[in-house]
Amino acid sequence: MNKFAFLVPYYNHPQNIKELVAALKLHDIPIIIVDDGSDEPSKAVLRELEDVLLLTRPNNDGKGAAMKDGFEFAFEKGFTHAFQIDADFQHDVGMIERFLQASRNFPQSIICSNPVYDENAPRSRVYGRKITNFWVRVNALTTKMKDTMCGFRIYPLETIKEAVQKSKTNRMEFDMEILLNASRQGVDMRWIDIKVRYEKDGVSHFKMLRDNALISLMHAKYFFSLPKFIFLKFFKDKDKLWWQKGERANAFFLELTLFLVRYTPTFILNFIIKIVVLFYYIFSKNERENIKNFRRNLKRFSGREFSTQAFENFYEFGVAICDKFRVWQDKISKDELDKVNAKLIDDELVGAKKGQVIITSHLGNAEICKAISTNVDGFEMVVLVYTKGSENFYEIMNKISLGKIRLLNVNELDVSAMLELKNIVDSGVHIGVMGDRVPINGDKFMSVRFLGKEAKFNYGPYLLAAILGVKVSSLWCEKIDGKFRIELMPIAQSIALSRDKAASVRPYVQKYVKQLEEHCLKAPSQWFNFFDFWR
Repeated sequence: MNKFAFLVPYYNHPQNIKELVAALKLHDIPIIIVDDGSDEPSKAVLRELEDVLLLTRPNNDGKGAAMKDGFEFAFEKGFTHAFQIDADFQHDVGMIERFLQASRNFPQSIICSNPVYDENAPRSRVYGRKITNFWVRVNALTTKMKDTMCGFRIYPLETIKEAVQKSKTNRMEFDMEILLNASRQGVDMRWIDIKVRYEKDGVSHFKMLRDNALISLMHAKYFFSLPKFIFLKFFKDKDKLWWQKGERANAFFLELTLFLVRYTPTFILNFIIKIVVLFYYIFSKNERENIKNFRRNLKRFSGREFSTQAFENFYEFGVAICDKFRVWQDKISKDELDKVNAKLIDDELVGAKKGQVIITSHLGNAEICKAISTNVDGFEMVVLVYTKGSENFYEIMNKISLGKIRLLNVNELDVSAMLELKNIVDSGVHIGVMGDRVPINGDKFMSVRFLGKEAKFNYGPYLLAAILGVKVSSLWCEKIDGKFRIELMPIAQSIALSRDKAASVRPYVQKYVKQLEEHCLKAPSQWFNFFDFWR
């Protein structure tokens, strides 16, 4: 059960403290005031207050120091949440109950304020906040931060322990740093608009030169720690399969993508991606070995000479990411497209009366086809995705693609899901699904020889096509000599299921795998399955 306490950092603010405390007492929640070494007249006002928990610090070490002591004090007293309210009484206390309810609904989240200013707000403060908020977003690699300076928040004390421990600041910059640390840690934050008033004769302890310098130093420190932060995100739980890592790690990289697409010029974006890929190659021993293993298998299977060096795959992966950005920004021209069988593509996919199951892979850049389909009249495709616990992941994905790619969230193919899919294909819309991804639940795969060795392939897409009564094709896109080589390859006109469903679809899985082998030989450096495919 949540146990709240108001936490008021106080330093030489006698003007409004009595009025603020009276307003807080209406909510029947204990009030903790942390006196950060105030002068004697200010202390005298505090002594007049009744029914408050007063924590006195001997020296004025800054708002951050007061907040840290307040967190520790509140935790020791058995409180689960600290509701920070600044002593200047600038914030609309009429919003307290709404914040409390939000915290009860989301007890592990930091409930933050998004300030709405009146006409008395100094323009310098407003624009200064915008600059600060921008740099916090950069250093947290997120677009979700609405405001990082407003001192009206509810902190879940256990959840923010790590963020507080990592804090190196003690003054005004602490308000920003704790959210930055919490964001990097993966703590959820929720935002509520709140009115903020500036009194003409109001007292502010913000020292323009000193505090701006400290804030700038904090931004610089976190900016230069970004590479380490990104790489740690890459390598966390790296031995797990993609679906075992959970939403947080995957959503982080989509947030990073969204941030870079929105705020970074293309030439800088390409440079950043390739630098990240270089470090990913250097520090990803398992992934390097997996690509080398793929190349060794390809060499033995084909009897041709293939280098076993893995760097080319990592480099091409960076290039593919940059191309994805170009797709979402509508910067792929028709001259860059090379349709191997344009007539078949038009006949099968454009203006189809009935959709089909289109199987793609982690070879090349199938997203080019998915995105370009949005600009072709009569060509519609829904991408089938696994979403258990990953709703935010796909919400971010939708933002990146500007809503161009339709994603169908399916956890289990139950009756309602099948009815929805049936309506989709009956309306002429195609269903896209990865064919070389390890199945989620482990019960819809079969062993097939791939590049001369047994590997597990998901046969769920073929069962789906059989149940829906639609065709199955594979769609490929490799970048060859600067052009995107797009090819549609038929797999099945129809699939009939016997009692042994796995045996019924095996020939079609084998046909897909044979096509995959052919394309691996054409573009070996564009194999982007970085886990151990033959595990």
